[in-house]
Amino acid sequence: MSTNAGGSGARGRTALRAETVALAALALVDSGGLESLTMRRLAASLSVQLPTLYRLFDNKQALLDEMAETVLSGVLGRVHLADDAEWAQRITALARALRDTLLAQRDGARIVGGAYTTKQHTLTLGETMQASMREAGFPADIALWASTTIFSFILGEVLEQQGATGGEVEALTASVSGERYPHFAAAPLALFVDFDARFDFGLRVLLTGLEAERARSTVDTSVQPSPPAGPPAT
Repeated sequence: MSTNAGGSGARGRTALRAETVALAALALVDSGGLESLTMRRLAASLSVQLPTLYRLFDNKQALLDEMAETVLSGVLGRVHLADDAEWAQRITALARALRDTLLAQRDGARIVGGAYTTKQHTLTLGETMQASMREAGFPADIALWASTTIFSFILGEVLEQQGATGGEVEALTASVSGERYPHFAAAPLALFVDFDARFDFGLRVLLTGLEAERARSTVDTSVQPSPPAGPPAT
C-alpha cells in the first residue's frame, strides 16, 4: 500500500490513514506486548517505508496518543442505560465500560495512561462523565476532579490486573510472616488478586464519597446569606 499522498505514485492507491496505523500498532501490541512495538516493526507490518509513518506521526508518543484514542473509541458503545438512570448508575456503567475496554486490549492501561490526547473520543468520554454529574447537581470543579479521580482509579486497577502473571498470592504468602507482618498474615490474601471484587469495592467507595460531596455542595448552595437590614424606620 502506498502512502505517498502526492505524485503519480499515489494514483490508484489508497493513502494510509492514522487510524489504520493505530489499529495495526494495537494488533502488534496484542501479539507481543507494548515493548515489542517499534516504528520499524510497524512499518514492516504495513508494508510501507519508515518515513511514511513519520509523515503521519512526529514521534512514537504521537502514535501512542492515536492508539489511546482508538482504544477509547469503543467505550461508549458498551454503555447501555435507561434514560432515567441515576447519576451513580451512569458513572458505574461508564466506569465498567472503560475497564472492559482497557482489559480487551493487551497493555490497554499502559497505552491510555501514558497519553494526553485531546481528540474526539477521549474528550467525549470525559464530557459524558462530567455531564452526568453536572446534571445531578455537582459543581463544575467537583465534577472535573471526580472524573479524573475515577479515571485514574480505573487505570490503576487495570494496570495491576494486566501486570499480573500468576503466582502473586503464593509469592505474597511466602513473603509474609506472622511476626513481622501480622495483619498481612491474617488477611485472606486470595482477595488481593480478585480484581473484579477489588474494582467493585473501590468504585463503590468512590461513589459513596462523591454522593457525600454532592449533598454537601447542595447544602452550601442552598444556604444564602440574609440581605443586610435596611435603616431603621423613623
